[in-house]
Amino acid sequence: MRQKNAFFLVLTMLFAVLVSSCSTNDPTNSGTIVQSAQSIYVLNQGTMNQDNSTLTMYNLSNETATTDWFNTQNGKGLGDTGNDMAIYGGKIYIVMNVSSYVEVTDLQGHELKQIPLFNGTVAREPREIAFYQNKAYVCSFDSTVARIDTSTLSVDAITKAGSNPDGICAIDGKLYVSNSGGLNYPNYSNTVSVIDIPTFTQTKTITVVTNPYLLKTGSDGKVYLLSHGNYGSISGAIQQIDPTTDAVTQTYSNSEAVDFALNGTKLYYCNFDYSTMQSSVKVMDLTTGTSTDFITDGTSIPLAAGIAVDAATGNVYVASSAADYVSDGTIYCFDSTGKKLFSFTTGVNPWKMVFVR
Repeated sequence: MRQKNAFFLVLTMLFAVLVSSCSTNDPTNSGTIVQSAQSIYVLNQGTMNQDNSTLTMYNLSNETATTDWFNTQNGKGLGDTGNDMAIYGGKIYIVMNVSSYVEVTDLQGHELKQIPLFNGTVAREPREIAFYQNKAYVCSFDSTVARIDTSTLSVDAITKAGSNPDGICAIDGKLYVSNSGGLNYPNYSNTVSVIDIPTFTQTKTITVVTNPYLLKTGSDGKVYLLSHGNYGSISGAIQQIDPTTDAVTQTYSNSEAVDFALNGTKLYYCNFDYSTMQSSVKVMDLTTGTSTDFITDGTSIPLAAGIAVDAATGNVYVASSAADYVSDGTIYCFDSTGKKLFSFTTGVNPWKMVFVR
């Protein structure tokens, strides 16, 4: 039932044709000087089973966008239903859900290797990726987490998590994996698995709001989780987990959030109200839990699907799908005060963004 990002789950139920990455907190990266990005890469999901995912590259220097950058660099398509993208160790890792592999490129988008994720001939359906001390960890809908050696770019171990993992992050020698139970709709799961990285085994589960999805780590050393609820009697929420105790320490109710991004003490999130078909972008002060409208100049975002923050500039990028979900989308860039700076056209259903420096 559920091939989705936070935005596409309900679209799958409404439209049959449709369906971050998370912060690493990797100590090997501590002390890195953050520089302004030279370009922005956007992973466009495309339409499920149409094999039309693309990678858009926007050059900040000359203000030009190449809509299908992966094809331009490699002479072939990216694959079917891109679900996550992240940079680690000078490489870009792109998680392809339906194609069931991780595409690895250099920072210019040239293919280095395609890492298949199958159980025999059965696709594992990978969802999200996280990194910790030269290993990549990919959670898949078949209730597994794969460990990839980032030097050989090959899978060296597989372990079990809970039902239909949908998000993952790494911190303090542990993996946190959201067990959505999405394939059991409407009977979603409500746990996060804690996996000990040295032994690569699950040590416990944490009970959270129903239908857990995205997991990210903040600069405060906490884990943040977005859950969708059941789109009815159980509302969605953003929750904070303390990795020292593995306990939920804060719950911020929000039934409409589809994606979020962290920058210092601020949590930016985009909402989509499926009853009114209206989008909004909010910013939460994590010290007080208070949310306010982020956009201050009246700019309207048609169908907000993804959000990212460039830590070097404080600029906030919001991804919007087209109204028909099959035409090209748009990325909107705002300064830290919520005023629009520019926008550019992407491929179909833009979702994840990374900044190449």
